Amino acid sequence: MKIRTDKKILITSGIGLWLVLLGVLACRFQTYHKALFFVGLNLVFIGLLIFIMALYAATTTKPETERVADERVTRINEKAGYTAGWLIMLSVMLMFWADKIWSLNLELKDMYLMVILVGIYSFFIFRWYYNRRGDLL
Repeated sequence: MKIRTDKKILITSGIGLWLVLLGVLACRFQTYHKALFFVGLNLVFIGLLIFIMALYAATTTKPETERVADERVTRINEKAGYTAGWLIMLSVMLMFWADKIWSLNLELKDMYLMVILVGIYSFFIFRWYYNRRGDLL
């Protein structure tokens, strides 16, 4: 198993290890407040997660210089993003008009969350669909 040691991998794994160390120190030197224990526990968990992700990226993926996006992948991403953008606009219009017609009392933070979720998931779904379909117009 060959492990890459480029700058991004080393920085990311270093950040993960420092977060683990900071979390252990926060758990070790807590005083009367239990909140510091949970902060330390979260830092340890996030640090381990970042370190594992950096280790996975170092062992399984190719470096950025070897990856080349061909025209088909670029076109799929463009078309998926364009379609997801129009779906976001449609979902915002539907939420706005549903709120006006049925008095749902939607708050702005609910609409933000819904728009973000619709955008992310629709982009991934459209990208999968266009990749599966094969031909693009």
